[in-house]
Amino acid sequence: MNSSTDYNHTFHATSGYAMGMALGILILIMTILIVAYFCSSGVQEPAPSYPVTNQGSSIASQGSVVIDIGLNEATLASYYKLLYSQAKLQHKGNDSQPFCCPICLGDYKDSDMLRLLPDCGHVFHLKCVDCWLRQHSTCPLCRKSLAPTPLPESSR
Repeated sequence: MNSSTDYNHTFHATSGYAMGMALGILILIMTILIVAYFCSSGVQEPAPSYPVTNQGSSIASQGSVVIDIGLNEATLASYYKLLYSQAKLQHKGNDSQPFCCPICLGDYKDSDMLRLLPDCGHVFHLKCVDCWLRQHSTCPLCRKSLAPTPLPESSR
């Protein structure tokens, strides 16, 4: 009888550990699934409490502050545009001419329209850099400021 009692005690202890392990694994899997659901559900950050514009100017009116985050369309239109085939002809023999857009990393084709940024002279696909410059006022490659400098006020 003694060996039968030992067997029952060992069986109950082992099955208790197995149940505990199974429950722990189940809780771990459920936690991972819940975290994955919330991470992939696309929960968006709350909108800023201040109005934001991308028109390239800071304006304070009626107690609100507008933050300058990019260049306006008039400034973008003033930057030089050229075809990649033209850029190749102008820089013939110059090894520094890029073969791909630093923003999208796509190779330039002869028919691609490029935008040449003033001062730094970097070139990008027109669509790539215009999208960037509507949100930022710097060159995406060297971070040189492209924001127009205000004219100094003349003293009267």
